[in-house]
Parts: sequence; structure tokens; C-alpha cells
Amino acid sequence: MNATVSPAKLGGTLNVVSSKSLSHRALIAAGLSEGECTLHNLLDSVDISATKDALRALGVSIDEDTVKGGRLQVETPIINAKESGSTLRFMIPIALTLGAPVTFTGEGRLAKRPLGPYAELFRDKAIYRPLSDDALPLLVKGPLKPGAFTLPGNISSQFISGLLFALPLLDGDSRITLSTPPESEGYIDLTLETLAAFGINVNKNDRTYHIPGNQTYKSRNMSIEGDYSQAAFFIVAALFSGEIALKNLNPRSKQGDKTIIDIVRAMGGRITYCETTATHTVFPGMTDATTIDLTQIPDLGPILMILAAASRGKTLFKGVSRLRYKESDRLAAMVENLDRLGVKTTQKDDTLLIDGTDTFKGGQTLDGFQDHRIVMALTVAALKADRPIMITGAEAINKSYPGFFKDFAALGGTVVFETT
Repeated sequence: MNATVSPAKLGGTLNVVSSKSLSHRALIAAGLSEGECTLHNLLDSVDISATKDALRALGVSIDEDTVKGGRLQVETPIINAKESGSTLRFMIPIALTLGAPVTFTGEGRLAKRPLGPYAELFRDKAIYRPLSDDALPLLVKGPLKPGAFTLPGNISSQFISGLLFALPLLDGDSRITLSTPPESEGYIDLTLETLAAFGINVNKNDRTYHIPGNQTYKSRNMSIEGDYSQAAFFIVAALFSGEIALKNLNPRSKQGDKTIIDIVRAMGGRITYCETTATHTVFPGMTDATTIDLTQIPDLGPILMILAAASRGKTLFKGVSRLRYKESDRLAAMVENLDRLGVKTTQKDDTLLIDGTDTFKGGQTLDGFQDHRIVMALTVAALKADRPIMITGAEAINKSYPGFFKDFAALGGTVVFETT
């Protein structure tokens, strides 16, 4: 499906969609708990559906926002993680706590996204066998044994979170040690916060996590807060086109992508927060170039690059190589699309320099690369274009934010869809 987006003036109030990261984590913790949990404001997306199906394959009952956990058992020996890296990397260690074989499959680029850290860890601890030259399909069969696990910190935090979910269930104490400083550490903090909410104790000391065994997840009810990663698109849209009030964002959230607020303010953008109404308000205005390190916030990369492209001066991005291993090669995708929009970029090693411009070049078709964050970033870019822009593969938003175009239109955006 293609989406043609016209330049427009946005404005109004938006209830920010629930956090995908927290929805994954709350679902898994609820599924591992003994009892019934109600998860309010749980995100409805393709990735979250993949996690639900994975938990159901291990005997968890899920009915809308009600999750009934208990004793895990393999009821369906094949788990399709679809295109969800979180589902795959979180669920592999959990499946390894069981004694029956489980085969993981996936779709799109997921089969080629790296799983090397798990292959290295589980070589002597459990059966872990890729069934092809790609990472998937993958056969695993536990039981996983407690012990010491060493991982480099500059890998996806999802490997660390997956272990943190599984190790408390084992019959002895374990330890995770990071050999280098962690990247995307905010996501690990979200996992630790979720574990604590469900009664799991993890002791963190610098780069080491001590996990007592024989723990039990306690059932509880939880409300999922708004997603700063998704709010970022509307924050930049407001800077481009009109005042937008954002609700459902926790100002004290542990989401790493909350730093979008600080980055925009550092660039001269105006964002206020009203405690009484729990509302962030973003005002239109010009922004200035700065230096942005994406090491801890790779998901913000595409939309921050669009913001940089419309800012005064040259913005330097560091840590851009992490964008290559997502649903698409996001670095290459953004460089290609920025070039077509008339934006000059210079890529060198792990950096990208973007030279801001006043207006983007419209009247053309841009490739969404079947990547939800690329599609949403290009939609926002169209607000600054001199003519409408067509974006291919617009259905990719269903992965994380099926209601994106509906929310965009409700704020005054103009989108016309064309089935391909």
C-alpha cells in the first residue's frame, strides 16, 4: 500500500499510543506469573501479537487484556516471532527453561538479524541449533542451567533482557556480566523495572546483574504508559507545522527515548509540561543543529534525521552503525531518502553529518523499505515538502503503530492511500 502525504498544518491533542517496549515486557512478566493479571492500555500491533502467540504456545492464556499465567509447558512446538526481534530474543531463554524442544521461525529480515550472542552462550548450557544458514529457523531444547553468563555490552539489549526474564525461574543463582559498557541501557532499565513490579529481585552492580534463582513472578494489574518512541514523530510534526498537546507520556518514565524531549529543547524547540493536566505541549518553530549520539537511542534515528534535515546548520550523528540491523538498514534507507528530498549528507565511519535545508523536495515517490519507523519519519517529512510525497509500503506501520495514519489525519494531516 502506498500513502501520498501532502504538506499540511497540524494541531490538536493526541493521546499517545501505549509503549511497545513496555507492552512486550508486561505481557511476558504476566505470562510467567502465577495467577491472573489485567494489563490496561496494552498496545495492539503485529509485534505484540507475536509475543501473545509465543506465550500461548507455552501454555499462557490471553484474552484481550487479561493474562493467566502459571506453569509453562510447550503446547505448540513452533513459535513464529514474525518480524519482532523483541519476541524472538526475549522468548528464546524462556523456552530454554523447559525440557521440550521448541522451534523458532520468523519473517522478513528477522531470519537474518544476528543471534550470535545466544549461540555463544548456550553452546555448553543447552541445545541450540540453527536449522539453516540463517539465524532462523532455530531449534532449542533445555533445560537451561543456572550459572555465569558473560555478554558484550555493545550488542542488542534484547539478549540481556531475555536472560533477565528467564534466569530467576531456574533452580540456582545466576550472574550476567557485561564485558563492555551497555548500549541501549534504557531498555535494560525498563526490563528491570518490569521485573521488580512483578516481584522479581535482581541486584545490579555496575556491569554485573546478580539473579537469585527459584523466584516466582507475582501476578498484578498494570497500566501501560505512552510510548516516547512513537510520540517523537508527532513532536517533530508539531515543530514543523503546528501546536500539538501530547497526553499519556510519563515525565518520570525510564524509557530511554524520553531523551527526545531534551534533544529538541537543546536544538531550540519549545516543549512545555503541565503537571495538572499531565500534558506535554509542543510548539512550532525553527530548530538549530547540534550533535546527537544514537548509541543508546537507535529507534529515534530516522525521525531525528528528518528534524536535523530541517534545522539550521549541520547536525552530526554519532553511533549510526546500530541502525543497520533493524527491520531495514535504516542508515542506508535514510541516506537514500534524504538525498532524494534534496538534503546533503556525509557518512564517515560511525557518523553521519546532515546539512539542514529550508524545504524538502516533493512531487516524488520515496521508499518506505517496509520499515515502520522509516514510513512514519517520511510522513512527517512530507509536512515540510514543497509538494506531496508518496511513500511505498505504508502498511509497515502495523508492526508497531497501526493507528498512526488515523492519528496523523485527526490532527489535520492529509493522506491518500493507494493499494498496490
